[in-house]
Amino acid sequence: MILKHTNHQHRLNHEYINTPQKKGGAAGLEDRIKILEDLIDEHEASVTKLAFTYVKDWSTAQDIAQEVFISVFNGLETFQHNSAYKTWIYRITVNKCKDMLGSAYFRRNVLTESVARIFKGSEADTADKVIRMEEMKGISRDVFSLPEKYREIIILYYYEELTTEEISELLDIGSSTIRTRLARARHKLQSLSKRRDQVEQRPAEKFKS
Repeated sequence: MILKHTNHQHRLNHEYINTPQKKGGAAGLEDRIKILEDLIDEHEASVTKLAFTYVKDWSTAQDIAQEVFISVFNGLETFQHNSAYKTWIYRITVNKCKDMLGSAYFRRNVLTESVARIFKGSEADTADKVIRMEEMKGISRDVFSLPEKYREIIILYYYEELTTEEISELLDIGSSTIRTRLARARHKLQSLSKRRDQVEQRPAEKFKS
């Protein structure tokens, strides 16, 4: 687990204590912590994975996941159930990722550190990255190379198994636009796959004669 319940609850309780309590707040707090625990158990891994597809930095993705569930906790009291918990949580995740990507801190520090690790990292670091990518349940380099507007839809549709209607609601984009982007993303992935196959075949052709 990325978020340990004990540490997470401590942070939540600390924030709650320092926030003006509403009438009946004690019972509400217990209920929300129980709901939060269930949501963390069910969605923690997928939230972190989704965040990683945006920021491409594992540590940052973990930080975003923690912030997501703090926002979830704070929003439980006013959650209207107009959408499923999953859709709501993913919307929070996507918004936080986009906020992070647009921040000067991310561009100045996280991206710089990521590039530095690529060029200065040891072989062990490289191997660790490969293992980490495998742990991301087979998200390929081709998917990561797609522009964000296509990558996020591929991730949500194929890996998170959301419908186009759910993705439309999550991203606040029309269903027809989602379907168009999904079709274009598939086409781009097919082109990338063919190009990679051609590159991989070239070395073998040298030994045929």
